[in-house]
Amino acid sequence: MTTPAPSAGTVRRVDGAWWDRLRRVDPRIWDALLALGVVAFGLLGFALRDQRPDEPPALFGFALVVVAGASLAWRRRAPLTVATIVSAAVATASLLGYWPEFVAMLWIAVYSAAAYTERDRLIRVLLPVALLTSTAISIGERWDRGLNWVEILTDLVVTFGVPFLLGRMTFNRRRRIIREREVATREAVAAERSAIARELHDVVAHHMSVMVVQAGAARAVSGSDPAATAEALRQIEASGRTGLAEMRRLLEVLKAEEYGDGRAPQPGLARLDELLDAMRASGLPVETVVEGTPRPLPPGVDLSAYRIVQEALTNVLRHAGGASARVLVRYEADALELEIADDGPGPPDDPEASGGHGLIGMRERVQLFGGVLEAGPRPGGGFLVRARLPSEPA
Repeated sequence: MTTPAPSAGTVRRVDGAWWDRLRRVDPRIWDALLALGVVAFGLLGFALRDQRPDEPPALFGFALVVVAGASLAWRRRAPLTVATIVSAAVATASLLGYWPEFVAMLWIAVYSAAAYTERDRLIRVLLPVALLTSTAISIGERWDRGLNWVEILTDLVVTFGVPFLLGRMTFNRRRRIIREREVATREAVAAERSAIARELHDVVAHHMSVMVVQAGAARAVSGSDPAATAEALRQIEASGRTGLAEMRRLLEVLKAEEYGDGRAPQPGLARLDELLDAMRASGLPVETVVEGTPRPLPPGVDLSAYRIVQEALTNVLRHAGGASARVLVRYEADALELEIADDGPGPPDDPEASGGHGLIGMRERVQLFGGVLEAGPRPGGGFLVRARLPSEPA
């Protein structure tokens, strides 16, 4: 079934779309643009400066600007190497009398080294580089007065200390965010496993209830209708096997403190149309395609498939305002494959860290059955979730 495109009067949400696209740009591109801008401003500033009669040819200064500025393109990938290169260029420039044109480059390089390097390695490499560079700066500024260690320490604090502290603040903040994200992920996994356990408990309880009813029916007709008794016993056997299989999966996940009442089975793909209608009512145009021959699925697989589609479409509503989605359900001989794709801007770089844990839950459900989950941006734009759930016929 295909849903027509929204009418002209439909309001399409695009709030934050351009900002999300900027956030997903490769950081290496931003670093390259930064390096290009620093080199351009450095060359311009150097060309406009008043050259002293005792200075060496300006060509040396232009070359140092290009080397130091261009190296900033690698400030995240090799921060200590970049800081060493820029410091060497600054030391050389200071001895040649070019120091003021390199202040911004040195600050950026030192900040990047402090922000992207572990403390032990950072101090081991950057401390001697900072001392040598500060000494060279002081010598270049005071050829005729000799060394003054107070001035050297002052240059060290201004040129290295301030950007170093700012960089460490960024490093510590990033590390704290990572730790909080790890804790949140563990809590989300535990909560999702508890939810899965509750749902599987309901499935098992439902089958146990069916077995009780069938056993009562078999006892009632055991003397008068042997064929009906045999059929009831066969149904009891089938329900028992299914219940045992779901019970094994239930024991593999964390059990919640409170379970559902078990009086009704959880939803499955038979209620997929209801889910899609609810999504359309929420403003998400969605179509569905079914490939293969639909067949009864084990209750756990059926439930997990429904939840995966539900969570994926919820993510589309949350992150891809104004987009449309497509749900593919493919029945294979030994598996069920799901594909949920949209044409929106997609979630942030790390969807699991964007305030929700939908992908964590989907991954837990798929792993429970030994399946495979793939999720990521589509080459042509949008986001794709593909799940494969091994499934023998129910």
